Amino acid sequence: MGLLILISITSSCEDPSNIGLELDPNSNQIGVFYQEIPLSASVVLRDSISTTNTGFLVYGFEESEFFGKTDATAYTRLLFNRDVRRPESTAVLDSVKFNINVRNVLGDDLEAPKTINVHLLEDQIRDLNYFNFSSLNYDPEPVISATVDFKERQDTIVTISVDNELTERIFAELRDGNAFNDVFSFRDFLPGLVFKGAENEDVSFSTRVGNNTGLVFFYKNEGDTVSRAYPIATGINNNFARHFSQVTNDPTGTPTEVVENKMVAYNLGQYAGGKSNFGMLVKLDMSPLDAFLDTLENVTFNQVRLEMGPLVNDNVTNRPPQLQIMYFTNETNKILLRTDGFPMAVQPDGRAQVDLEKGEPIYSEQPALLAHSFEDNTFSQLITSHVNAIYRKNIQRRDLLLYPGTPGVDDFRQSLKEYVVDQNTIKLKIFFSRARSL
Repeated sequence: MGLLILISITSSCEDPSNIGLELDPNSNQIGVFYQEIPLSASVVLRDSISTTNTGFLVYGFEESEFFGKTDATAYTRLLFNRDVRRPESTAVLDSVKFNINVRNVLGDDLEAPKTINVHLLEDQIRDLNYFNFSSLNYDPEPVISATVDFKERQDTIVTISVDNELTERIFAELRDGNAFNDVFSFRDFLPGLVFKGAENEDVSFSTRVGNNTGLVFFYKNEGDTVSRAYPIATGINNNFARHFSQVTNDPTGTPTEVVENKMVAYNLGQYAGGKSNFGMLVKLDMSPLDAFLDTLENVTFNQVRLEMGPLVNDNVTNRPPQLQIMYFTNETNKILLRTDGFPMAVQPDGRAQVDLEKGEPIYSEQPALLAHSFEDNTFSQLITSHVNAIYRKNIQRRDLLLYPGTPGVDDFRQSLKEYVVDQNTIKLKIFFSRARSL
């Protein structure tokens, strides 16, 4: 490689083709340059996050230096299958199992077993939209409690043997009562369950709703030699019981303590961070790109990479969201929408960025995704086509709101995943070229 020359982008009197780090200037008639542009980030606490019927129960208690204390509680109805034959009046109960289909367990220290508490819901879950601030009354004493070792595996089905007054009461009703005659009588009899973690264990859970989360009664009718099963679960086949998760947060003594108003961007200094379900997102200020593009003439962007990290935390049992959508935003801090109501987002490299028919950013169901790398603990993605479209004034430069998940998987509402990033590590890495004059 030839002589490396670095010229500041603030030197407006220089030839624009000499801005940046020139790579191999004597090899041909194409000037190839490299420039890093630092970006700043703020945090935005979203308003009114619906957690109704996400497919997951999110619960547990976490504490961190950045976000403070976060307490999540999950509420769910139960379902029974009217096509399954109920026990006869002379049936004998063999055993009862309570299954919990755990999707993930998030915690910095999973060496010690973790506690899952299940309470009886006292209020009925109505056919309403519930949010992360919604709550219902429940019995403060857990009716089922289990301590589970998640050290080796966090994606698993936990099975607990249950023998208590509740299971006896349910089985008696199954045999001789009227509560299982229709869904409304059943809800009056058993409104639902509430899942919670233990306050001192610093761990959160995400549990799948469905056949594999709930009670299974094993019994024998008179003359049976093999037990029969009767499930009462959070889902029957493809029908999921109505559910939601509540999240409360106490940020006292942390950087996020100053975040008092929702939908307002707060620059917290050296660090920024996002936390799912609680509702905090990272907003990237992309305005430094304007100053850089204004200095250039007749250039082509060979590669532009957006990079964040390494992240502050790096723990295999407490990973951040794997993917994030880069939605467009502005001073409103809302996700910007096209005239047809679809969201605007960065599109993948090599794909169209502008809708020529409508004259606005194109919409697709597969936008570019800011991806987390386990190896170097960074978020990154190529946004070359996006920057080229801005440079050629096909689309307007906008700030980015980072939303965990993909169009098909809303990770933002399905866990308490979080991350913290040092603002000094957020940057655009740009390779660009300009043909030299002969």
